[in-house]
Amino acid sequence: MPMYCWNRMLIAGLIALLASAAGADEEQDLIATLQSAAGVPQKCAACQKLRIIGTTRAVPALAALLGDEGTSHAARYALEAMPCNEAGTALRQAARTTSGLVQAGLIDSLGWRGDREAVPQLAPLLAGADETVAAAAATALGRIGGRAADAALSAARDKSPPSVLPSILEGLLRCGERLRAEGDESAAAALYRPLLADRFPAHFRVAAWRGLVQTDAAGRCELVTSALTGADGVLRAAAAQGIRESSDPQVIEAYVARWAALPAEAQLAVMDAHRRRGAEALPTVRAAAASPHPAVRVAAWHALAELNIPATIPMLAQAAAHGEPAERDAARDALTQMHGPGVREALFSEVESLEPPAKTELLRVLGERGESEAASVLLRHAAAEAELVRAAALEALRKLAVEAALGPLLELVVKPLPGADGEPLRRALFAVCQACRDKNQATVLVLDAMRGAAVTERRQLLTVMNALGTDQALSAVQNAARGEDPDLAKDAVRVLADWPSAAAAPGLLELAARSDDATLHALAMRGFVRLTAHEPNSAQRIALLRQALTAARRTEEKRQALGQLGQLTTPDALEAVLPYLAEDGLRQEAATAAVSVAERLAGSHPELVAEAAARLLALDQSADIVRRATALRGKPKSGSFLRQWLVCGPYRQSGISGAEKLFSIAFGPEKADENVPWRAVPPADMVDLSGIFPGQTDCVAYLKTWVIVPQDSAALLLVGSDDGIQAWLNGAVVHANNTDRPATIDEDTAPIKLNKGPNLLMLKVTQGAGGWSACARIVRPDGETLPGLRCDLQGEAGR
Repeated sequence: MPMYCWNRMLIAGLIALLASAAGADEEQDLIATLQSAAGVPQKCAACQKLRIIGTTRAVPALAALLGDEGTSHAARYALEAMPCNEAGTALRQAARTTSGLVQAGLIDSLGWRGDREAVPQLAPLLAGADETVAAAAATALGRIGGRAADAALSAARDKSPPSVLPSILEGLLRCGERLRAEGDESAAAALYRPLLADRFPAHFRVAAWRGLVQTDAAGRCELVTSALTGADGVLRAAAAQGIRESSDPQVIEAYVARWAALPAEAQLAVMDAHRRRGAEALPTVRAAAASPHPAVRVAAWHALAELNIPATIPMLAQAAAHGEPAERDAARDALTQMHGPGVREALFSEVESLEPPAKTELLRVLGERGESEAASVLLRHAAAEAELVRAAALEALRKLAVEAALGPLLELVVKPLPGADGEPLRRALFAVCQACRDKNQATVLVLDAMRGAAVTERRQLLTVMNALGTDQALSAVQNAARGEDPDLAKDAVRVLADWPSAAAAPGLLELAARSDDATLHALAMRGFVRLTAHEPNSAQRIALLRQALTAARRTEEKRQALGQLGQLTTPDALEAVLPYLAEDGLRQEAATAAVSVAERLAGSHPELVAEAAARLLALDQSADIVRRATALRGKPKSGSFLRQWLVCGPYRQSGISGAEKLFSIAFGPEKADENVPWRAVPPADMVDLSGIFPGQTDCVAYLKTWVIVPQDSAALLLVGSDDGIQAWLNGAVVHANNTDRPATIDEDTAPIKLNKGPNLLMLKVTQGAGGWSACARIVRPDGETLPGLRCDLQGEAGR
């Protein structure tokens, strides 16, 4: 051997020797710590290290700590990991001389060690008075296993108290698992069987049943069948799940053979397991389709969707036509989802031979599946005598919207079946016209059909012209709208009103202007306003809407035009709306449109928006309009705070806490027949109620003052509060905001009307926790100071 190899081996040996010596030295130091007067933390830390490096030398020192409650856990934890017999002996000896939790911990360590020498010592403890120790012994015996442990646990199974029983059952299950792993299946079965008794908790019975099924191959089918047909719901569910998880074809076939005797839950499980094997499951699925249980039949139809077998289409069609509601939905879904070789051809073939209800279902499915090749089949049935068949075929044609169907559908319109409902045919024709790529050619075909059609059929064809939207189609509809037939004219106007572009708008306005028929005028105006939305040029759109406002004869027509103007974002739109704020019947619609446009222009046209907001605030408007207009106008440029107040409170109600819950409760100041004491508060912009009523929470206070003006005035009340606030003016509620918030000046705005002379203003301010304050001021609608306004705490004297 080369010299360098000897050198390397020598070095490695020296390193190992030194490491061993170092480990021995460290172990001795740790043992010294255990034997010293060191505290519990230091000794426990030494035990943790000895678990890793300890040898038989450390056993006596560790054993000495096992009886001490403070160190027992750490010491047994160290001994538990040592492979030497001395460690087991130390644990067994300590377990004999201790009690309570210390003894239970030692027993637990014996279990983790798998110490079979401890079994004779542990077995009697199962019947001991200390149930904690008994449970620990049961758990340990389960981990140890072996014939003696099995026998001890089995003997204690029917005698143990409720607190110990779960540990015994768990131990028996562990023993059974070990026996199965060792190949002793008969012994394992002997442990499992008694655990199926009803008196044991469900999860133990299920675990034992599963173990028994896996152990007893010969009796497996009988065990599962017995569970499936038995009264024990827990085992039934476990058996069903077991079947679903099974991949053994012989086992599945055994269950299939017992099909008729199985309950619904079991049949579902068998079918789920079998259908994973593909087409060979078809007999089982057919049996499921004939099951007396609706849930099984529904599952069968879903299963057929996965099997994709064309021969099952007739039975699915029958289920879709005649089954229970859930079955019908499942069968329809299956017919829609089926795919693969021969499915489409089978659908085309079967639709010809089935009776009308089932035929109807297949026609519907052809549309749902998007089978464009089915157009010829559908067109044949679109002329069927049976109304349901005809309607289903036409609905499918509507969904498919195949261009080739245009000609045949036009023939059906021109030569209708007696008594047939024309609406399904009209919808199908409309969809096909929309789908046509060459709209001009399609228009020619529709116009040709109209020329030879009776009046009723012409009206029906007229209604599809807006699906084409060509110049020729528009001209034809406009001519019909100007014609002498009033009913045809109204139909034509309705079609123009739904035109796909603004091209029909001028004609509608002309019709509205010259027509003496109120209905025709209303239809034309409504359609004209609607079509302005199709105009891409905003200036042109505004011009059209101005024309609508001029030509309108009814207030409702003007409201529609104002609504359209409110959707625009140009200064011209705002200027077009503002004049109508002066018209009584249009003020609300004009205000809504104006504030909507102004909100979108606020960033680009601030001066125009501020002017519009001032005009809105000068009117008697809804609270929402006032709020939005106030936000657009910005903070008022002037206006002093109301600084003179009387206060009353605090009020609270037992059992009620939180500002928002107190808000709706009426206290004394809100009751006309109740006198309450009021007192003045120091003048301030923001009234600090928490300073007036220190240390108060979950309560309410009221403030009041008299606002005096020299003449009747429209105004804005601006308030801020912490928390909620409600305001009354001359006894009427003018503002309410039930909230929980910090105070912010002018956060709420309310339009008010002040009478000449004194006006009583009262505020209710709620408090939950934290701050409690309120402020108020009154300004003109444009935000300027209201001339002559003053406060007086002697309102009656000011009259």
